[in-house]
Amino acid sequence: MRLTPELPRISVSVKAAIVRDDAVLLLSYDDEAGFHYNLPGGKAQVGEDLRQAVNRKVALETGLQVVARRLLCVVEYVPESWKGEFGDVQKVQFNFLAEQVDDAEPRMPEPPDPIQVGFEWVPLERLGDVYLLPRINRPLSAALSGELADPFVDRW
Repeated sequence: MRLTPELPRISVSVKAAIVRDDAVLLLSYDDEAGFHYNLPGGKAQVGEDLRQAVNRKVALETGLQVVARRLLCVVEYVPESWKGEFGDVQKVQFNFLAEQVDDAEPRMPEPPDPIQVGFEWVPLERLGDVYLLPRINRPLSAALSGELADPFVDRW
C-alpha cells in the first residue's frame, strides 16, 4: 500500500471592510487572545468565489447585505512569521472593501458566537489604535485611503 504524505493545512478566508460615515465596522471578541477586533468574514467554501464568500459571511456574521467591491489587501499568514499570534494554521486572507446595500444595522448571529462581544463602528482615524487580529491596522488604513503600495501583507 502506498501512503500519500499529508498535505499541509492552508485556510482561505475573506474579510470585509464596510465603511460608513468615515467609520469601519469591526466585530469585537473576548477569548484567549484577550479583547480584540476582527473584520467580518471567514472561510471560503469549495466552489465559492471570493466575492460570494464575502457576501455570505458578512450576512451570517452581521445580518448585513453587502456587495464585495475591490480587493484591499491580501494577508499571507504563516504562523512562524507572525509569532503564532493568529493561530497555528497557515492562512491566506483576502480583504475586500464591501458596500452595504441598505441602511440596516448589524445584529448578532443566530446562534451567537460564544466569544463575540458585539460590533463597533470604529472611526477610520482610530483604526490604528485598536487591537485588530491579524494586526493589519496600518496596511488596511493605507488600502482604504488608496495609499497601499504592495497589497501583500506577510508579517506585522
